[in-house]
Amino acid sequence: MTGGAKDKVGRYVDFNEIKMIWKDKRRRKPYLVAVLLAVLYVGDIFFLSNILGQYLGIAGTIVHEMVLAGIGVGVFLIFRGKLKVIFPFKKPQWVKLAGTFTLWLGSYLLTLLVTLIVTFFYPEQVMGASEGVNYLVSNISVILGMLVIALTPAICEEIAFRGALLSCFRGAKSKWTGIIIVSLFFGACHGSVWRMIPTAMLGVAMGYLLLETENMIYNMLFHFINNAVPVLLLGIMNAFMELLGGEEVWGMAESVEAAGNMRMPLASVGLYMMMAGGAPLLIYIGRYLLHRGRPGYDRGLFPPEKKKLMAALVGAGVGAVFFGFVLMLISIGLEMAAASRYMF
Repeated sequence: MTGGAKDKVGRYVDFNEIKMIWKDKRRRKPYLVAVLLAVLYVGDIFFLSNILGQYLGIAGTIVHEMVLAGIGVGVFLIFRGKLKVIFPFKKPQWVKLAGTFTLWLGSYLLTLLVTLIVTFFYPEQVMGASEGVNYLVSNISVILGMLVIALTPAICEEIAFRGALLSCFRGAKSKWTGIIIVSLFFGACHGSVWRMIPTAMLGVAMGYLLLETENMIYNMLFHFINNAVPVLLLGIMNAFMELLGGEEVWGMAESVEAAGNMRMPLASVGLYMMMAGGAPLLIYIGRYLLHRGRPGYDRGLFPPEKKKLMAALVGAGVGAVFFGFVLMLISIGLEMAAASRYMF
């Protein structure tokens, strides 16, 4: 290989391959390939998946995801892209696995807060946008849910979006250009403006993971954990409700919606804002674990030169906790005021 060098941790880096995947004039421009991929992805996600779902049911979801990954790989085979660079797989390291989980937890708390805030103002729209996913989760077993909702998308969607599509922007001056563009498109492909923002936020974290580690194992793991957690939680809650002889969780949720009580309580937003107070520090720790040992990350988790950054992270966390606590107090006060009307 040419145009390469060893970085400071001994890893061989081919700058020509990473910065410009197709450099010679006989090959297509990467941005044009990105447009081609985007068009094919839209066709698969919004048209082919519906047809497959009608004829194959749940199996159609798996086939559609496999087609999505096949498009990403197939296009690069046609245009002679180097698959080892576009889809890098290496042996994972335990410290980076821990960093991936920590980064996911911080990102999840932030996206959960954003989702709840949007739900507070637009409850019907957000709940309606998630209705299809909720119905799928509530009507299949936990094992099948882990396969259809967690494992398959974690592999296929990461190959398609973070692997194939993101690689088309490797020549951009800033890595964030490609990460943000692909993440916004990834969010839009979930079919709802109400799901777009939180999904795009998670896409940013997964794109960052890939470009920082050059290993798709980590962003696939991030995606898998994010999708697996709600499936597992719902399975546990349903098992608990059945043990008590009650109805399933989604049945209870539908009863509440039918009664017209769809607005997210302000106290819930406050609670999750308090939880999200730990997100900045978690993301910081996750980044450190991903880079530990590299220049700039070899002086410990909290080096002296990062005192101002640490103060800002702690300040943001404390501020979020305080503001969330205030929202909870306001919510309790409003409920007490409403209840007092019936006492006189």
